[in-house]
Amino acid sequence: MNSWSGRRLREGAVTFAALALVFIVIAVVIETALGRSDSRIATEFMLIASMVVAIQAYVGNSGLISFGHVAFYAIAAYVAGLAAMSPSDKERITPDLPAWLMQLEAGLPAAVGLALLAVLIFAVFTGVPFSRMNASVVSAATLALLVLVHSVINLWNGVTHGPLGLVGVPDLVNTWVVLGTSLIVVAGALIYRASPWGLKLQAVRENEVAAAALGIPVAKMRFVGWVVSALLMALAGSVWALNSLAFAPSMFYFTDTFAMLAMLVVGGLGSVSGAVVGAAIITVLSELLRGLEGGLDVGGVSVPELPGIVQLATAGLILIVLIARPRGLFGNQEIGGLRPRHFALGRGRS
Repeated sequence: MNSWSGRRLREGAVTFAALALVFIVIAVVIETALGRSDSRIATEFMLIASMVVAIQAYVGNSGLISFGHVAFYAIAAYVAGLAAMSPSDKERITPDLPAWLMQLEAGLPAAVGLALLAVLIFAVFTGVPFSRMNASVVSAATLALLVLVHSVINLWNGVTHGPLGLVGVPDLVNTWVVLGTSLIVVAGALIYRASPWGLKLQAVRENEVAAAALGIPVAKMRFVGWVVSALLMALAGSVWALNSLAFAPSMFYFTDTFAMLAMLVVGGLGSVSGAVVGAAIITVLSELLRGLEGGLDVGGVSVPELPGIVQLATAGLILIVLIARPRGLFGNQEIGGLRPRHFALGRGRS
């Protein structure tokens, strides 16, 4: 396992360099060439791609589909947002906050740190039972977790401002903070993938019975993957919140879950590189088609409103990719380990 881990680390270093270059170029373009609207789209892409990478750290290494990671995103966003808001804004819209949190007006490091701590506690609390569940029921449990967290933040008016969400969240984030966050999340996912914990979880993914027979503690490895993935999600989610100014519970539910899992499926469940590429493809597709939802005129021809066209196109893309590349565009491969044979269509194991 040591030699395999060493190979993964070398491939991971090349992959990190390639993905880091992509994110750095995007950040430089944001700062030098894009207008306000396009800059926000590009910034959102970096943070959403980071969240997809965070989900991949668990899903890709464990082979278990999680519908619940957006819950970590929501918790991190709300904790960071509440920590950073001014006491006067909190007294106005969230009167039931604890006194210490009501008076707190944290800066970026403290707000992100509190979000990470809150998600760590929640991930440990949920990870213990989830890691001991049969693999066949974990996905259903994570879906229940998403519904539970969404219901709490939607109904707890005195703390979360209910369906109206938080307004007045200060903008503490710039392009370079987003860039640094993205690089940390990508590096963390790649390091975990090549670590002994990641490799053992991948062994469990391939054959749980054989892995247990070799002495690999299945529940412990799943628990570690769950917590690592949750913390990466919390880092990206808290920075997203401090870049968004306002958000509501509807932004942390099925639509975001579907979109992020679609990005991961298209790019490849087992690949950090695939998570980023899948996020890029779905983001570009969504932006190109979003204008069609409200209808438009092209060369004198009126195109009617097409509500839901983005979701329809995304679902169609998933089907096409799964038919042509059952494990997604990158499969289990990273950029640093790609060979020409990996691009053959229809490969079941990429």
